[in-house]
Amino acid sequence: MSRIGEYIESPEKFVDKISEKNEHLTLKLTLVFISAVVLFVFYMWIYISVLGMDLPKTAILKRRNAAWNTRIDQMSKQLDRYSELLSLLEVRDDKIYRSVYGLDEIPQAVRMSGLGGENRYADLEGTALLDITRRLDVLEKRAYVQSRSFDDVAALQQTAGDLASHIPAIPPMNTDPTTYRLSSPFGYRSDPILGIGKRHTGMDFACPPGNPIYATGDGTVITVKEERRGYGKHVEVDHGFGYVTRYAHMSRIDVVEGQKVKRGDCLGLSGRSGRITGPHLHYEVIYRHDYVNPYHYMDLSIPSKDYMEMVRKPEK
Repeated sequence: MSRIGEYIESPEKFVDKISEKNEHLTLKLTLVFISAVVLFVFYMWIYISVLGMDLPKTAILKRRNAAWNTRIDQMSKQLDRYSELLSLLEVRDDKIYRSVYGLDEIPQAVRMSGLGGENRYADLEGTALLDITRRLDVLEKRAYVQSRSFDDVAALQQTAGDLASHIPAIPPMNTDPTTYRLSSPFGYRSDPILGIGKRHTGMDFACPPGNPIYATGDGTVITVKEERRGYGKHVEVDHGFGYVTRYAHMSRIDVVEGQKVKRGDCLGLSGRSGRITGPHLHYEVIYRHDYVNPYHYMDLSIPSKDYMEMVRKPEK
């Protein structure tokens, strides 16, 4: 009987034969697959570990990362240039513009403070963008502060024509030499009460009580005060442009805080209030929070007649 006939006569044998062939085929395919995997792993090991090559996806990511790093470097260099240009503006602003108009310099701590709030950087921790973002914030704050400073200077420029009338440029009392005596100049001296060396922050005009005291420049009265010791009854006038004048040891005050005064307006009368050894006017000029010598801001040689034409006599 033929093999075909044998299988037909015995179906069970035919099925077993087919199953046996399928098992052999499956085993071969499995061995081929495992061999391919082993070869692929071996190839990748050679490709990465031995040859030092990157996987295609890794290579793409590295190229993108390099491109971003290049952009970040360019941004950093641009920020350096912008920071240098802004620094030049800040120096010019502090040393020229603000100085001319008597404004204080802006502290570096204020200019460099940034926008604040560390939480704004939480998402950038550990990334290359963290430093760039912080520098941009500082640059933005510096630009804002500089812009506001220019606004202040521009506002003062509108009144620049009034600068001459605001500077304290005349003596605070009649220049008739028979009505006063310069009893103590500006600078260090032996304190007449304590007897020790001490800086005298103004000029003393010894005179009888009741001499009229005049504003030495246009401004606004910012202080009207009476002390039992110290300056006694005294007045302070803010002239703007960094200038403040103080008139101390008065017997009478004729102005109030907030009052606008013109050069030559009477502020009150001299006296002997406060801590003194004799009646006199203590006069101070303060420029940008520092005491300066009042003598450099006045001409005591002005004839009394000319002086009295510049001022307005007090009301009785």
